[in-house]
Amino acid sequence: MFCRVLEAKVQPGKMEQALAIFSQQMGKVKSTSGFLLAQAMQNGDDLLVVSSWRTEKDIRGYAASDLARDILARLSALSVEPPVVKSFAMKLVVEGDEGFFSQDEGGEG
Repeated sequence: MFCRVLEAKVQPGKMEQALAIFSQQMGKVKSTSGFLLAQAMQNGDDLLVVSSWRTEKDIRGYAASDLARDILARLSALSVEPPVVKSFAMKLVVEGDEGFFSQDEGGEG
């Protein structure tokens, strides 16, 4: 499994617009080969988006796609400085006994 991590410092007052970019594009991202999960996290004006991918080929394909470039360009326009994007190979994944998502969050738990 592989993860793509995007870190951005969003301009003050622009966080809702930044989050909307991801919300609006999730349907397209979800249909991308090998996509597993995406998470967006906020702390003040700091935004962290982590997406998980089945294979290295999948994550590279997404990273090179027009979709990824468009999302990054749109987010860059709302950021104080260019967002930083890195890809990682997952080396350890541990899930709790209750599962990652509870049943009312869309999981099977």
